[in-house]
Amino acid sequence: MIALLDNLKTHLPFTLLDIALLREIETTAQIAYYPDESVLIKREQLPTSLFYIIKGTLEAREEDTLIDVYHHDDTFGGIELIENQPSTYQYIVTEELICYEIPSETFLKICNKNQEFKAYFFSSIIERMEMLKSKKEHGSVADMMVSRIDNTVLNPATIVSAKTPIIDALRLMESDNSVAVLVENSDGYGIVTDTNFRHFILHKDEENLQTIDQIQTHPIISIDDDNLMFNVLLIMTEHSIKHLPVFDSHKKFLGILELVDLLSFFSNQSHLITVQMDGAQDLETVISAGKRVSQMIGALHSKGVKSRYIAKLVAEIKKKMYGKLFSLVLPIEWQKNSTLALLGSEGREEQILRTDQDNALIFADGFKPQNQAEVTENFIKVLDEIGFPRCEGNIMIINPKWCKSFSEYKKDIHEWVEHPNPDKLMDMAIFFDSMPVAGVAQLHHDLQSYIFNQVNNHTTILTHFARAIENFDSPLGIFSQFTTDKGHQNEIDIKKGALFALVHGVRSLALEHNIEKTNTTLRIKALNDIGYMSKDDAQDILEALEVINRLRLHAQLDKLEKGKKMDNYISLTSLSKLEKDVLKEALKTVEKFKKRVSYHFHLSSVS
Repeated sequence: MIALLDNLKTHLPFTLLDIALLREIETTAQIAYYPDESVLIKREQLPTSLFYIIKGTLEAREEDTLIDVYHHDDTFGGIELIENQPSTYQYIVTEELICYEIPSETFLKICNKNQEFKAYFFSSIIERMEMLKSKKEHGSVADMMVSRIDNTVLNPATIVSAKTPIIDALRLMESDNSVAVLVENSDGYGIVTDTNFRHFILHKDEENLQTIDQIQTHPIISIDDDNLMFNVLLIMTEHSIKHLPVFDSHKKFLGILELVDLLSFFSNQSHLITVQMDGAQDLETVISAGKRVSQMIGALHSKGVKSRYIAKLVAEIKKKMYGKLFSLVLPIEWQKNSTLALLGSEGREEQILRTDQDNALIFADGFKPQNQAEVTENFIKVLDEIGFPRCEGNIMIINPKWCKSFSEYKKDIHEWVEHPNPDKLMDMAIFFDSMPVAGVAQLHHDLQSYIFNQVNNHTTILTHFARAIENFDSPLGIFSQFTTDKGHQNEIDIKKGALFALVHGVRSLALEHNIEKTNTTLRIKALNDIGYMSKDDAQDILEALEVINRLRLHAQLDKLEKGKKMDNYISLTSLSKLEKDVLKEALKTVEKFKKRVSYHFHLSSVS
């Protein structure tokens, strides 16, 4: 009994109770057994207990209609007891049941003493997911997701004028026990750190370095004190900096945030990976750093960090990785006359784990790359070694279709729009989601502008383009029950069943409204900004996207840990009742969005 009660204490809403209230349960609750087909609560009957399932399955039915299914760690009967109203459903055991029965007197007494516990039974599914996430995050550095900069973590800096002698600035810095020097210039601050002072020591004579402005980094990268700590981490990772000046809303300097202090809040390997990537002089170092990313992802996910924030951090690291590979593998003439672009989920900055490679090269017109097959194959082999599987659709630079001149890509775009078919429209979607990561970015920018121009001149293409959202059915059937594919019992393909429709629907709207952003979250926010959808609708879609990606990532990490091949299937048996409920709500949101897109683009009129 004690061991079973210890298990109870680890699940919501019982985690909200203190020791005294848990002891109330311990002294009054009993364990009960019910065989199949037992009716625990009849329709129009007031329960006498709160039920908590230890083992077995139970269904809630309204006449012949299945309303819900309950299994281990689920509770039922709470709302009826609190409202003192008979049940509108009949609760029937479908698999022999073992459960706790907490007497109504005890349950109601606890509700009166703990309002948070009581409120749980009336909370929305999203609110319950937030409670669950908060429980996982308790005491972990994932609290940083909602933490803003605290002045207690800031370090002092010495502020000097631009023409202060370097030695004098050093003496002041030592006297102030500061971590950096801020330089006041007529056009804003500069900063001097250990790196700048090292340059002074090594080159002071040959460069005649005398005053502090000669060695400063200017202009500075800075932030305001209202920033979330996670956003700060993204900024420092993106710019590879260790010292970040912080100002208040009135532009008053508050102090320096050092990376080492930031990492004390948020312990992961992002900085180590970034430093290793930035300093890489050979492919082995890049490969070594790239292999660390999965460990970082697992650590962040286990601490409850939202998948879209993990994706942002991974995307910044990947940009650095591809930039290094571009400079180390491709000939210098290629680097001056081409741009490397990431496509698909990588181009949207939404690929978290290493699923597959999607990349393209765009060459400037008139440039003739030498040894193209050999060079591109070497590039792909490095990605193989880091752990990126090759794209099954061959959407990689080793395919001449995705490695050619600017003008040849323009011809493709024209063909996609003028003579659409399913394959061409898929190529168009893949390229529309692309993002340049190295080389001459203007080549890519001009092609994206050309896509918008072509679509604006041939708006009928949008209906054909958007129609792909109807390619896959929802895994949510009638009566809100999950339907699974043959050969995948108790599993659903979350990419086909939900993620694709949401991403492609948003992509289609972004193409129509000339939204240049590729990230789905940013596209949704942009659609809200231009008035296409309300703030509430945008928030619902964002929440659905987060739920889908979170559950997908969790399943993929589990398969990675067990050495299984990663795919997009989610095991329904591994989900709790709460997770299933929130997944159902997310799938309903996707279906509602699909209908909206279908109506908007008149998809019913396309044959």
